[in-house]
Formats: sequence, C-alpha cells, structure tokens
Amino acid sequence: MDVPTVFESTHHPDEDAWGLVYTRFLGRPLGVCTVPLMVGATTSALLKQPIWAYLVWGLPVALILATVWTHFSLSRTPAEISFRPGQAAVRSVYDVLLDRPRDWKPIFNVRTTSFDVELAVGRTTYLLQPTQWPRFGALRDAARESFRPQEASSRA
Repeated sequence: MDVPTVFESTHHPDEDAWGLVYTRFLGRPLGVCTVPLMVGATTSALLKQPIWAYLVWGLPVALILATVWTHFSLSRTPAEISFRPGQAAVRSVYDVLLDRPRDWKPIFNVRTTSFDVELAVGRTTYLLQPTQWPRFGALRDAARESFRPQEASSRA
C-alpha cells in the first residue's frame, strides 16, 4: 500500500468552479441568518414601527455572519481522505479547491461500526458516515488496513 488510497466524499467539488461550490455551501447559513431578520422586520412592520434598522444594520450583519459561517464550513468539511501505512491525509473542500498538497498525519485510532467510521488523525477525530462517502465499505477497509501496520510496530 505504498501508493495512497484516495476516497472522495459527496462534498468533493470535482471540477466545479469555486463560485458554484461556495453557493452550494452558502444557502443554509444565509437562510439561518436572515430568517430572524425577516421575522423581526415583519413584526415591526405589522406593529407600524420603523424597519430601517433591520435593513441598515441587520442585513449586513446577517450577510457577514453567513459568509464567515460558509468559509468555516468549507474549511472544516472533509472532501477527500487518503490512506497509506500508518498515516492519513484529510483535505477539506477548501483545500481541494485551492489544490493544496496532502498533509500526512499519523493515525491514532480507527473505530468501525456498521453505521460509521471514527478516524483519529493527528489531533482531530473524524466521524465518517456512509451517506457522505460513496465507497464507504472500501474506505472502512482501507482505514483498518492503514492503521494495522502502526499497531504491529508499536508492540515491537
């Protein structure tokens, strides 16, 4: 297993443009941040109170919060996992879009169930679920296999 085994999640951008991927991730944060604003503005309008504060202050704040949330989501959502003996590299959607190189880190633990794979890489633990990884069975097997050489070397 000298050549890294690479698995792509459903969030992997493939050949999609940055703007398209960003727009897909922006929808939920934008909705969550603007719904309270719309409720407040509607309530104020029904009570015949001014709504300018919602438009002048609330809308820019909601857009900034949605933008920050989207950037955070892009940088924290795993898009690709690569395995080699004793190590794994997890690249986020942001890393894949910028075509950053893989950052190999030691695998400290692999816990598998029929529902998910708990993968401890470096200082981070990832919970990998079948709905987000099309080749989940192969990913589970590769995680176990790449962790196995580390177990044998630590006992010696």
